[in-house]
Amino acid sequence: MKQTFSILITFLISINGFAQCDDIENLELGGTYLSRTRNYIPFEIKHKDSIERENTFYPYDIKNIEKYSDFILKKAKEYIVKRANIDFYNGLEMGEFQVNYLDSVKAEYDNEKLYNLSNYNVTYWILYTYRNNGFKYAFGLEFDKDGKMVSENKFPDFSLNPEFENLNKPCLALEKVKSDARFKDKKVDLIELAYIDDLNSFCWLVKEKRKQVEKLGVSEYFVDLFYVNVITNEIELIKKENGTVIACGYKLTKKTKD
Repeated sequence: MKQTFSILITFLISINGFAQCDDIENLELGGTYLSRTRNYIPFEIKHKDSIERENTFYPYDIKNIEKYSDFILKKAKEYIVKRANIDFYNGLEMGEFQVNYLDSVKAEYDNEKLYNLSNYNVTYWILYTYRNNGFKYAFGLEFDKDGKMVSENKFPDFSLNPEFENLNKPCLALEKVKSDARFKDKKVDLIELAYIDDLNSFCWLVKEKRKQVEKLGVSEYFVDLFYVNVITNEIELIKKENGTVIACGYKLTKKTKD
């Protein structure tokens, strides 16, 4: 009986959660964990209780550069707390701490001379994960040697938008987009949490699914990106994304007996 009751609770939670509408299975991680450059050395905070694989050498222990990383992490905290608040900062999960070198310096992982960062013109790229009611958004912030943030804003200014963490459910955004005349006869490719700095707000990004290519060779495609305000559930912006796709194929020849 106890097991049946637990299953019933799980079932009810799944109904009332975000798995409750068509196309919600296309919900993906928002933002990106991409690096700022290709010429970098990755570091991370090594936790005592974490289990490391024997042959895993990197990301390297951030203690190797703590004279520099402590200063940058302090500046990063100051920036995040000032723009958002301490609760937002405390809810972030820090990932890699990447040291970016100029192209004239080859970032060799095993060259410990490169860890003396005062000798090099570097920037620091810190990756974070933001979580809100089961939804995830990844972003990076870049700081120069003096601790000045030099990348784009990746989350709202709390003083101008104090409700920015009150996210509407993504199903509402999907319903809004699919009921819009501009989405007629289109399908959903993905939905994810995004940030638009001009709006100083998180948005649900609903991306149109690219139509199937009907001919071989190189074809150009265009899809619409709908940005729905997470608070007002209004479509704030529609962007065009274009690209090319190459369709290849071969003809099967059926052999016949003489």
